Amino acid sequence: MATIKDVARLADVSVTTVSATINGTAPVSKKLQQQVWDAINEVGYKPNPVARDLRSGTSTTIGLIVPDIASPYSANLAKSMQLALSRLGYRMFFSSNDDDPEREAQDIDVLMRHRVSGFAIMPTSLGDGYTQKIERAIKAPAVLVDRILPNSRFSAVTDDNQHGARLLVRYLVKLGHRDIAILTGRPGISSSDERLEGFLETAAEAGISIREDLVCRAVHRTEQALMATQQLMTLASPPTAILSINIAQTRGIMIGLKNMGLSAPRDVSVASFDGFHASEGWTPGITSLSQDMQMISDKAASLLLAAVNGTDAGQKPVTLRVPPRFEIRESCCSPQT
Repeated sequence: MATIKDVARLADVSVTTVSATINGTAPVSKKLQQQVWDAINEVGYKPNPVARDLRSGTSTTIGLIVPDIASPYSANLAKSMQLALSRLGYRMFFSSNDDDPEREAQDIDVLMRHRVSGFAIMPTSLGDGYTQKIERAIKAPAVLVDRILPNSRFSAVTDDNQHGARLLVRYLVKLGHRDIAILTGRPGISSSDERLEGFLETAAEAGISIREDLVCRAVHRTEQALMATQQLMTLASPPTAILSINIAQTRGIMIGLKNMGLSAPRDVSVASFDGFHASEGWTPGITSLSQDMQMISDKAASLLLAAVNGTDAGQKPVTLRVPPRFEIRESCCSPQT
């Protein structure tokens, strides 16, 4: 069985450097980190996390808490976060609360009892005084993912929602659309609020005043998006394009159009803030913004473990925004005249 000394010998570094790379307990250059991980993979070294925790008196387990385990975003986040943490020698517990703040509080309590070193969390953001409540509940370092909380002591990593809105709206305007509808999520969720704000601002910059009847609010489930789509397309002056802010909404839009005998982009263009995985098999392919989940997870893990290991002492909370990738597919075209 390979040992840490075998890794050090092959990487041509000290045992201390190998330990620091695995545990994140001291700064190591990217070049040496790569040498160490290459050596670990080559010799097949497997650190013993239980023994390490007993020696150090600390846990190397991180808790990831998301609203919906079934959503593609949460699933992709869990996969990429687990990879990011494992590279740094940490394990991950995963829980889902269906956007229920009471279940979220219970999950935090359970994970605290399991002595996790820290949390990566997509907060529900629900209820009066939410930020203060969750900060009291989490008695460990934490980083927010996808959603931010105003005046929070926690750092956050999220999509660049304003940039994404500019890309989508400018593209639709370039195609000639002026009657553009948008489906929003629950009020108070930062990602939803920022996407709506960016949408309205970019439309205004283009000289377009968005009609209030084209803004469908608090639509966060597939069935709600289906109903909203049917309402939009039966208006006396229906939209020529519809924007969704997540995959659940896009599913509802496409199902709603199909139920009405309509299709995209023939009857209405459809674009989404959340990208679809190729295996979804939608026809037509949806023009969308795709998040770089691995970069989001890597940045979140780096911020969190800096807090866990105390290397961020004295630093103020930061919000890092990762730009999405704009992918033009077949679901949009110029409006029919």
